[in-house]
Amino acid sequence: MKPKLALVIVLLIFINNCFSQDIKWQETKKWKLYNIQEFAVFNYPLDTLKNFTSITLDKDLIQTFLTTSVKLPKDEYSVWMGLYFATCEFPEGKVRKIEISVFGGFFYDEITKSYYQLPLKIRNDWIDYISVNFKKIK
Repeated sequence: MKPKLALVIVLLIFINNCFSQDIKWQETKKWKLYNIQEFAVFNYPLDTLKNFTSITLDKDLIQTFLTTSVKLPKDEYSVWMGLYFATCEFPEGKVRKIEISVFGGFFYDEITKSYYQLPLKIRNDWIDYISVNFKKIK
């Protein structure tokens, strides 16, 4: 009985990974950009973030940017040269930490451990938007 159960579990995991949907960024809300630019942020619990200043980002504009993003393959990753840190809320109420590259036009979702790249045609607009809002925090 146990080998059959293990086979079913492995099969379900395989099917889930093969046919799982990408994140629906258009359903996110309450985007906040924090006054944090250190890589230690990867280790901060969510409740620690209330101790940092932040700014709310425009939901519609963020969604417009992010719905054009492309998920990078798991074996393809980007090199970090500075980061901005943000959070957003998903429809079920869960808050996620999102690390945003300062220069690369990509971001990282900690829950799925996935990188997303913005198209070249809007990448500079994205970088400028995040940079301008970050300067408002300070």
